[in-house]
Amino acid sequence: MFFTLELLQELVTNLPDPVFLLTETGRYAAVFGGADPRFYHDGSSLVGCRLHDVLPLEKADWFLEQINISLGEQRLHTVEYGLTGLDVDGLDNEQGPSGEIWFEGRIQPLSAPIDGERAVVWVARNITERYAMEAELRRLSETDALTGAYNRRKLLNELDERFREFQRYKKPASLIILDVDHFKSINDRFGHLVGDEVLLNISQVCNRQLREVDMFARFGGEEFAVLLPNTDVPGAKLTAERLRQAVEREVVRPSEADWHISISLGASGFLPTDKGLEDVLKRADEALYKAKRTGRNRVVVEPFFMGATKTPNLDA
Repeated sequence: MFFTLELLQELVTNLPDPVFLLTETGRYAAVFGGADPRFYHDGSSLVGCRLHDVLPLEKADWFLEQINISLGEQRLHTVEYGLTGLDVDGLDNEQGPSGEIWFEGRIQPLSAPIDGERAVVWVARNITERYAMEAELRRLSETDALTGAYNRRKLLNELDERFREFQRYKKPASLIILDVDHFKSINDRFGHLVGDEVLLNISQVCNRQLREVDMFARFGGEEFAVLLPNTDVPGAKLTAERLRQAVEREVVRPSEADWHISISLGASGFLPTDKGLEDVLKRADEALYKAKRTGRNRVVVEPFFMGATKTPNLDA
């Protein structure tokens, strides 16, 4: 079958995904396809520009790095990345999708140079819908359905990573395990729906007291855990006490009954003598049960020399 030049031009123009010819210095030599504004912005205005002319420095550096990886290895190089129309100077943002778009980039070296430079063909496919679905599946696999907190598996995975960091770089990290006092009695007296409301409320109250880098997880039943990166044991004790006071102050009581909601907490941190994360888990768990045995609604910290328990009101 004979292809005329006009037919080849039409085929290239109507490619469903945008195709960029990019040189090793980051110059847009040509842009084809990707004309559907539901999925892409019109990138034809980029021809002749360089990555560093139209993108923020960090993003331009990243794109140039990917080009050079493909050229250096002389093979197809596949990446995923997010970009918004506002990230790229010169695009018409009235036409095209709004918000962040996720792309799969397929980068292939060209055998012939363009204007004396090595070059690649970069095909960008919109995978935003797939990315959102995968992100939602990850969220569901990592969180507790009732409280929205992270689940036990996610916490243990993160705890393992932090322990490796501690072993290699001596970065401190601490763990708090907390338990709802007399939770069985709440379920028996008011029913499991009320018990669920208490757990949800405690999760919300605790999360408001934590930093963005902290991880709050449902550890099982009425037990929760908090991973505190870059936090030593004295810092963990202060955080645990803040959580205890917040729950005592803010968690709604079941119905209108005269029922006091409180939590007991055990805390510990990584020690140089620890052989694995099981050691810190065991210490925090032992501290929790010591808090429950010695009166509940209190904080106990292990090692024992850190002392224990109710401290003066931090809001005073």
